[in-house]
Amino acid sequence: MSVTARVDALIVGARCAGSTLAMHLARAGKQVMVVDACDMPSDQPMSTHFIPGCGMAFLDELGIGDKVRAFAPPVPLFINGVEDARARIAVPPDKRGSCPRRTDLDALLVKESGAAGADVRLRTKLVELVRDGGRIVGAVVEHDGRRESIRCKWLVGADGRNSTVAELVNAEEYHGYDTPRAAYWAYWPRPASYGEDPRYSGAAAIVHSAKDYFFIFPTNKDQLLIGIGFPVERLPEWKGRHREEFFDRVRRYPLTAPLTEGEPLSQVIGILKMRFFFRQAAGPGWALVGDSGLSKDPAPGLGITDAFRDAKALASAICEGSDAAVTAYWRERDTHSIELFEFARQLGDTAYNNPLNHLLFSKLANDEGLRRRIVAVQNREISPFAAFSPGEVIGWCLGALLRGKFGVVAPFLAAGKHGGEVKKELGLRRRLLDEARAGVLAP
Repeated sequence: MSVTARVDALIVGARCAGSTLAMHLARAGKQVMVVDACDMPSDQPMSTHFIPGCGMAFLDELGIGDKVRAFAPPVPLFINGVEDARARIAVPPDKRGSCPRRTDLDALLVKESGAAGADVRLRTKLVELVRDGGRIVGAVVEHDGRRESIRCKWLVGADGRNSTVAELVNAEEYHGYDTPRAAYWAYWPRPASYGEDPRYSGAAAIVHSAKDYFFIFPTNKDQLLIGIGFPVERLPEWKGRHREEFFDRVRRYPLTAPLTEGEPLSQVIGILKMRFFFRQAAGPGWALVGDSGLSKDPAPGLGITDAFRDAKALASAICEGSDAAVTAYWRERDTHSIELFEFARQLGDTAYNNPLNHLLFSKLANDEGLRRRIVAVQNREISPFAAFSPGEVIGWCLGALLRGKFGVVAPFLAAGKHGGEVKKELGLRRRLLDEARAGVLAP
């Protein structure tokens, strides 16, 4: 098969990570091809759609933030909590995020990557890799039954958590686990009064009740994403009647009931089995970005922003040009992500609704200073594990014990153990990053 094109980067996957990577590279003067097996627009079902203010800043840097805000207005408020302990966290205008539907966001990103100079080919799938010794030097792609051989300096997998690129390069998974939850959701019309209704005030919401959590994301101008996450052990209760079970639960829960009285705009969508992981994200001639290399629990809505962040970092490494630079990108990704990964893991855990978190959200609900810290966490200004200081938590727990609320002890000890494990893991990732950076600096 003859070679039909030669490019600096061949990117497999044209959504959040792939298209933004293509924009960065094309604007840096690199020859870029993007292929995706899907057509656009097409939906991406496992997505809260949430992009915090720091994520929108990446889009602003690319000159398209306001285009996203035009169809997905900024979210002014978050409602978070467990049971009746709920905090209403107002977000300053300059730090607000948006929740665009992926049909609109991904289509825009594909269009903009083409406008930046990338050669974008949809309905084009990766068939096999081309190797020269141990290095990836190209790939065979197929469109409408016709195959082409593309040569490239770098092959990038941006093709999601079930990445074909990751499979073909045998990218090793590590620090992974299977989700303890399943989830169902649907889209409803957003009431015209949603922004003024004092129960919501335009908010996005995640509230835990018993072993479940309910979520609302105001996506696009006229829609709400509403759903429920529940322990996977309860899937037999849903088998054969998931639609009825879903409607029953969201129409009985006080926060979601007023919003789900009518018929939804979509089918009821579900994710019943998920695995979250890190994967080796660099090798000779190849790299992974986005969910193909790092997949986190979607509950806190971290994935899109991380895809933007890592696409920018990978573009810089590819422009530098060395294997060592791309390896350093991988190790830096891990260092920046481990605390967020573990934070998402906590939020998705079936034990999240416990007396300690009830206490923390009670404090949060009544302290504006603490709520500002949560906004700082959301915008990556401080670690999720720095939102509450150890001294504060110990003091609050001692107060609870004096009031006879001994249920805080077990989750407090578990949180301390988990925090120690995260700190140890972060130390390991930093050491690996230092070693990778030393390789970049070596002559």
